[in-house]
Amino acid sequence: MNRILILLASLLVLGNVYALPPCPASGVFHNCFGTFTFASGNEYVGEWKDDKKHGYGTFRFVDGGQHVGEYKDDKPNGHGTYTWADGDKYVGEYKDGKPHGHGTYIWADGDKYVGEYKDGKPWEGIEYSASGKVQETYLNGEPCTGCEPNANQLALVREIDPSLIPKPDDNEIVRASSGTGFFVSRSGHIITNHHVVEECKAVKVSFKGNEVDANVLSIDRYNDLAILKTNLTPSSVYSVSGEDAALLDDVVIAGYPLGKDVSSAIKTSKGSVTSLAGYGDNYSEFQTDAALNQGNSGGPIMNQKGNVIGVAVSVYGKGEGVESFNFGIKASTLKAFAQSNSLTFLPPNSRDLSNSELGQLITNATLYLECWMTVAKIKQLIAKEGNRKAFFSDFE
Repeated sequence: MNRILILLASLLVLGNVYALPPCPASGVFHNCFGTFTFASGNEYVGEWKDDKKHGYGTFRFVDGGQHVGEYKDDKPNGHGTYTWADGDKYVGEYKDGKPHGHGTYIWADGDKYVGEYKDGKPWEGIEYSASGKVQETYLNGEPCTGCEPNANQLALVREIDPSLIPKPDDNEIVRASSGTGFFVSRSGHIITNHHVVEECKAVKVSFKGNEVDANVLSIDRYNDLAILKTNLTPSSVYSVSGEDAALLDDVVIAGYPLGKDVSSAIKTSKGSVTSLAGYGDNYSEFQTDAALNQGNSGGPIMNQKGNVIGVAVSVYGKGEGVESFNFGIKASTLKAFAQSNSLTFLPPNSRDLSNSELGQLITNATLYLECWMTVAKIKQLIAKEGNRKAFFSDFE
């Protein structure tokens, strides 16, 4: 929350506090403002209701620590700040006396945890050193030393304390967007969309936990296709169908919709071919009702034989508030592009694959792609109408 808003909220609460009548010298403290010193020496100054701390107040401990914030039924609830005698401090949300929700824990030496708490425990967030370096990440309450923060952890930090997320220089080359590709040769050739790799300073492929560079061999701007080459030797590759899809054919789409924000696992969707023309009567494409999202671009659309019948290319309609239309580039268009660049595909499979066999092919031969570019170029493309890149949330 903006510091000015916090200050205004605090002043508003304090204004309400002092509008309450003072608590009596003895008897039940009810809807009043007063000070009570406990036998232990601890002291509470603030609002009371039915003889319980309830509202806004300050609880001072004999050891020098104190909690300032909102109370409900004698316990911290809502926003509060707890300062320990040794200088440690927690600023954030409470529930039933425990940190719960967004919060920041600052150690006396300047290290801090920023993120989400659950039942008093750091749940999802990032721990920083006093110099601002990431020391640990937390996911589902488990710390991980040396792990890269994920998109959700960074989003939490950005919401709570934006100053901790450095703004890269315009000339810095960073991870910009994501897409999907698929192996079509044992020599490491990959098919994807042109718009996935367009304007990239570098294209990186995630394969079996490693990240390797890919070279762009050839592009087809008009049909939105690209051939990449890596030094990888895949165990499985896709074959391409000898025939284009027919109306009502069942299809499976594999890819990484929304990048890795949802999860890093490959994802699939099923549907059928709903039209033999793409948007604007483009007969190099077909339409499908299988789900597509940003990040799916460049992924394989296949039949039960595991033969690629199309390349996922675009989604139309989501921005217009109507049911989206999803499109794929036809196999014949892909084959013509490949042949003109001396790339030969494996012959198509002749038998249906079991779901287990199809799942293994999808897992081994479908790839997560990342486009790296300068921050200045990212800003330029985001401002451009009709841009189809799946930019990471850091830049959108």
